Amino acid sequence: MDPEEEFLITFFSHVSQLNFDKAKERLEQQRVAQPQSGPWHTLVTLLPQLAAAERSYMDLGFFLPRNKGFLRKDNSLRSIYDASCTDYRRLEDVARSTGAGTIATVANQLSQFCMARVELIDFYERMYVTSCGKQLCYQELSTHIEDLAAKHAMSFSHMTLTSVKATFSLECEVLVHLLRAQLETQHWRFLHALMQLHGAHTRVAAWERSLHSKESWTLGFGATFLKTSQLPGLFQWLLKLKAALVAKFSLYFYCTLAMQTVAPEMKALCSRLSCDYYHKMQTFQRRYDASAVMLVFDAHDLDDFPGPGYHLPDRPVERLSNLHAYPIVISCPVKPLNHIPNVAKVLSERAAELAAMDKVIFYFSEKEQSTYALALTDPRMSLVVIFDSKKTEKDSFITNFVSELSQQLRCHKVISSLKLSAK
Repeated sequence: MDPEEEFLITFFSHVSQLNFDKAKERLEQQRVAQPQSGPWHTLVTLLPQLAAAERSYMDLGFFLPRNKGFLRKDNSLRSIYDASCTDYRRLEDVARSTGAGTIATVANQLSQFCMARVELIDFYERMYVTSCGKQLCYQELSTHIEDLAAKHAMSFSHMTLTSVKATFSLECEVLVHLLRAQLETQHWRFLHALMQLHGAHTRVAAWERSLHSKESWTLGFGATFLKTSQLPGLFQWLLKLKAALVAKFSLYFYCTLAMQTVAPEMKALCSRLSCDYYHKMQTFQRRYDASAVMLVFDAHDLDDFPGPGYHLPDRPVERLSNLHAYPIVISCPVKPLNHIPNVAKVLSERAAELAAMDKVIFYFSEKEQSTYALALTDPRMSLVVIFDSKKTEKDSFITNFVSELSQQLRCHKVISSLKLSAK
């Protein structure tokens, strides 16, 4: 390995581990030691801008306001990567014409890396924009990031770029697994969702280990501490999204998980989640004397149904169709099977209103003398609150609870926090 390749390996290792001060120090040493002309000098001159772009990217700098106007240069992060891509392509041409093959190859692959970063910026911006609406199409986002990961699977794979390649791949894989986990949870597929969450967890852990190998600082008596506050905003946001999906998974598959342990342990485990949804449902049901607070799954046209832990009850034949098509996923305090026909009626007759996901639907049954408040948490999952008395939209405590819990379970707020996390 020649000294130039050794330098690049070390430099990009520092960048991928967020050791930007050490990366800068190595660059300064290289400038002093090397000639002030030629392709190598040009490459070393371009690297500080890439390091600065990576620092900003990891802190979600692409969401910061752009400084663009009359006689002002666009200094957005996207424009910096675009400009760097152009610079590396020019360097590649010069290096090839002068016979500097290694530098030409590295320049070519760095231009690929810059373009891949721009595409990821586009992806995050798309996520944020869609999260601002009532509905967020996770299937489209999942397909998008899977295509992006596949497109760059063989890109910038030169040995000098091994560390940044690894970080890029981990980032894409975390996103792929988290979005797949969301889709599998939406469709009430326990094992598939669990496998995707585990996949995300292993990638996050691997990425975190690489970050923890960064420089530490000493505070008296030789005690060493990691600068945990320096964990990048992007990494912290991915942790937040993962935690939100684990909390959602724990509610959608509460009955399945509860069978694996005892009640006190299940309660303790849920209390450590980012949000204990089951406790929220229990608290509301008890405080406002609701007959039931439950999630109901729409299993119409699904070939792989029944779902996890679901068994058809011993009921009259005329009720089996509704019970099978609309199984109760979780209910506090018990499953009110006698209410399923009315719930099924509302879900089918007012499907268009519910699909808009912009309001809570109320229905009062004269026969049962019961009120049903419903909203979709996902395309096939509905939050239903039942009262054994007449209630209306004017009962704000019901409307607010159903609306807020539904929004939380959609994970829109976590995704929209992307922009708020930028610094």
